[in-house]
Amino acid sequence: MAVRLRALFSLTAVAALATAGLGATTPPATAQPSADSAVTDLGEPVHKTQTLSSATGEGPDGAPLGYYVVSGNATTNAEFTVVDLRTNENVLQTRVPHGHSSQRTLAKSPVDGTIYFATSDEAHLYRYVPGATELEYLGPGPDGQRVWSMAVDADGTVWFGSYPGGRLYSLDPGTGDITDHGQAAEGEQYIKSIEPAGDTVYVGTQPNGRLLEYDRGSGEFSEIAMPAGHSSSEITALNLRENLLFVGSSGMHVRDVDADTWVDHLSNGGARVSPVAPNDPDGVYLRVGGEVSRYDLRTGEVSGLGWRPNATAESWSWIDRDGTGPWLALTYWRQGRTYGFNPETRESSYQVPDLLGAGSPIISLGTGPDGNIYTGAYLSPPGMGRYNPDEEGFELLNGTSQVEGFGTFGDDLVFGRYPQGAVYRYDLSEPWDYYGGNPEPRRPLGDEQSRPQDFVDLSDTLPGTVAVASVPTGGRHGGAISLWQPDEGTHQVYRHVIENQTPVSLVEHDGILLGGTSIQGGYGIDPVTEEARLFAWDPATGETLWDLTPVPGTPTVSGLALDEDGHLWGIAGSSTVFEFDLEKRETIRTIEVDADAPATRYGDDHRLLFDHGRLFGSTANRLFVIDQVTGELTTLYGGEVDDPADTVHELARDRYGDLYVVGADTRLVRYDLPEDTTAPELTADVNPPHPRARAVVRLSASDATDDAPEIHVRVDGGEWSEYTRPVVLRRGQSVEYRAIDDAWNSTPVETYAFTGQD
Repeated sequence: MAVRLRALFSLTAVAALATAGLGATTPPATAQPSADSAVTDLGEPVHKTQTLSSATGEGPDGAPLGYYVVSGNATTNAEFTVVDLRTNENVLQTRVPHGHSSQRTLAKSPVDGTIYFATSDEAHLYRYVPGATELEYLGPGPDGQRVWSMAVDADGTVWFGSYPGGRLYSLDPGTGDITDHGQAAEGEQYIKSIEPAGDTVYVGTQPNGRLLEYDRGSGEFSEIAMPAGHSSSEITALNLRENLLFVGSSGMHVRDVDADTWVDHLSNGGARVSPVAPNDPDGVYLRVGGEVSRYDLRTGEVSGLGWRPNATAESWSWIDRDGTGPWLALTYWRQGRTYGFNPETRESSYQVPDLLGAGSPIISLGTGPDGNIYTGAYLSPPGMGRYNPDEEGFELLNGTSQVEGFGTFGDDLVFGRYPQGAVYRYDLSEPWDYYGGNPEPRRPLGDEQSRPQDFVDLSDTLPGTVAVASVPTGGRHGGAISLWQPDEGTHQVYRHVIENQTPVSLVEHDGILLGGTSIQGGYGIDPVTEEARLFAWDPATGETLWDLTPVPGTPTVSGLALDEDGHLWGIAGSSTVFEFDLEKRETIRTIEVDADAPATRYGDDHRLLFDHGRLFGSTANRLFVIDQVTGELTTLYGGEVDDPADTVHELARDRYGDLYVVGADTRLVRYDLPEDTTAPELTADVNPPHPRARAVVRLSASDATDDAPEIHVRVDGGEWSEYTRPVVLRRGQSVEYRAIDDAWNSTPVETYAFTGQD
């Protein structure tokens, strides 16, 4: 099916300047107070320049150019920058009109060097002709699909693959027509890589790492079996060089397409290979064990160059850097770092382009044993942020990349990292030195786990042990609870504690772990269960003791927290807070936050916490407090939103008791709680003193900071209401009452029962 793109228009940019009005933001140098005096926007903890889509090529005059698509965020559109690699000066720098991020979706035409790319959070297509002063917006991509890969054929046809449909599309660059060629293979949600080759288009998929070829004549896909022993979940990259197809997946596999057979496997090979060298028709280059090496297309011989750039290649090309012969160039996804090497002169180059970057989306918050707030950021090689409430600004703790969750182990901070599925221990008494042993070297959980999100210190039950809840890798079900012994350097993984679900929230109670799940597995696979579960798991035996559905029909159960009475509270989906009686094993109350709030994938950013008996929470784009007596919910910050830039999620508390959430995707927001944590004094007077026929109950309350604390009453277990006049009881009736101040401090509920025999 062909779809005509909207009319082309151009986006003009002044060289080296970002176009104004297209979502660019500058984080404040200091905290910014809100109109609500309790709310302070502290700014962006982590700023990054992430260039998953990049390439090098030539301008019309033969000058080498670097092309970089730089991720933005929910408030900042993606950036496109072109750099003269001889001078390191920007030729063009702009923010695109639509879309915030790009996966590996930049492709260079072998016909004329034209650059095509797409944004991936929302599918929008772009074109840049080398030497032009404008970036062309080609229009939106297919509805409901996100562009995940791209390549250009020798005839100029642009091919791209999608998620979540795992579909192959082509774009006619002349007419703007997009043709849908269908899903490559059933069950494959991603097309991760594409290599056009005349009448054949090779595609690689995720989550099952399948290789297929598409016949342009018949319109059919057929699968090419990977070699025996291949188990990777994805085909990362495809490069056809002469008759050899290089397949990047758990190392580098090499297939002779003429002989229709696999001929080589480099277990430590990188995912991509260079074009054939201009002055060496038998040679291509790739990283092997960290060293850039020549691979002989005729013999398969591998010979190292002795060049070890600290980067995996996002792209390879040959450029004329200085007139001394062809230079091998590669780009890297962090900071757009670009490396060059001349095999003849053995000179090398390294440069970092001047890119704008953007604030990194915050995906996790945690409170350390020191009472500081720690922030984990999405695909963030710069590191994670630390906020000390006694100081100004943020401290960047470098090296951590994407931190999925935080916890404590004694006086140490522990955290989990994606995609390695690794856990770390950081000694807060010593300076941060990521490459010097603090935190300790990562410990991968293994067993197909990729996102360690929740941590519980079990030292009182199992000395020296931390429980870790984790999400499995892409294309897999079976999240896990792992028991990790940081002092011993050991751990044990328990998958499928709830069959085909993922544990996302844990809390310890009387030596038993209580947990909530998501029906989702790793990305790239559909759920096979219908509703999330609440469960009890014994860490001493590794057995699931019981499980049930606390709120029917919801895809996540998260945000678990225990109150002073031993009741368990949690969040079902994004819309409902529930209270659960552990002795009776039943849900005794639900409180609706926002019935229209869409559920998130794992619910791991929905939080509840208790502070001096007060229940605070974060879900459905708001920070709120719940009156545990009446069930009334008060929104403190946020609310209903239409723009993702206005979302609120996560929740943490510093050493002074103030609350922190993530606002506008990238910003840390503090909510200052009142200093008052003392409940009012409540007095009840019954008249007459010894009633017979009826009793009149008069209530009054006083508070040190609130001149008029509210009193709530209910008669015979009915609905709670605000006390406005004395309560009249007849024989056999009872009244419950309590007082609450404007800092949400509540007295215990008291009861007066009128028996007529006083």
